Parts: sequence; structure tokens; C-alpha cells
Amino acid sequence: MENTSSFQRVARDVLDLCELQIQLLSVDSQAAKRKLTTSVICGLAAVTVAGSALTTALVGGGLLLGQMTPLSAGGGLLVASMIVFAGVIALLLIALSAIKSAASAMAETKSEFSENLRWLKATLISPATSPRNQMRSDDFRSSESAAASHPVASNERFVTPIPNEPSTSFSQR
Repeated sequence: MENTSSFQRVARDVLDLCELQIQLLSVDSQAAKRKLTTSVICGLAAVTVAGSALTTALVGGGLLLGQMTPLSAGGGLLVASMIVFAGVIALLLIALSAIKSAASAMAETKSEFSENLRWLKATLISPATSPRNQMRSDDFRSSESAAASHPVASNERFVTPIPNEPSTSFSQR
């Protein structure tokens, strides 16, 4: 009977643990999704602008080589494309930062899940040495001692007194 109740406690703890793990995963995945969306938008904007800036830089470089003057029209195009590339680099850095932030948001879920699996394995392999069960052992002992002091649990003979009889002790019956 005691094994069944121990198994029920472990099963209840496992179910509670799974429920909490799913809730944590849900919250963390929503935060990661928001951060990932920002990084994708910035990344796509950076790629689009980089494509047009590269075209401008190539045209500017070609005009500059053709004219070979320091302040020609090609030089102006080249300076403009460099400014655009500076903006592209800023957008890419923002996207990289958002990706790292999204990845770190899931790190807590991963560590909690790993810790919970280690606890579950330790509890199933050796319940007596499980840290959580050692902390809860006082609770189990107090409930066992309360059950042992109960007349039915301690195998004492419990006899209901018969009315209209002189009272006698229960142990004499």
C-alpha cells in the first residue's frame, strides 16, 4: 500500500512538473517569437537596402574610375553608397542583437527542463536519496507517526463499548 501512495506522489509531482514546464515553454516561446520577428524585419530591410547600395556603389565606382576626379558625380555616388552601407551595418547589428536575445530567452526553459529531468531520474532511480524527498521526509514522517498512533493503524483492538454496561477499559475486552 505504501508503494502505491509513493508512486502516486511521484506521478502527481511528475504531472505538476510537466504542466509547469509547458507553461514556461509557452511564455518563453512567445517572447522569443516577438524578438525573432524584429530581427527578421531588420534583416530583410538590411538585405534590401544593401542590394540597392551595392548597385549604387558599383555605378559610382565605375563613374569615378571613368572620370578620375576627386569631386565628380561618381565620387558623390560613392560617398552616398558608403552612408547607406553604414545604415545597413547598423540594421544588421540590431538584427544580430535581437537573434541573440531570442536565443537567450529560451536558455531558462532549457536549463529548467534539464534540471527537472535530472530530478525525475534521481527520484525514479533512488527515491530515498532524492533531494526533494529528503526535504519532504519530515512531512512524510510526521504523517506516518500520526497514522501509527491511530488505533486501527497500530493494530490495537478497538471495541465499541456497549451501552448500559459498567465502563471497562478497552484493553480488557
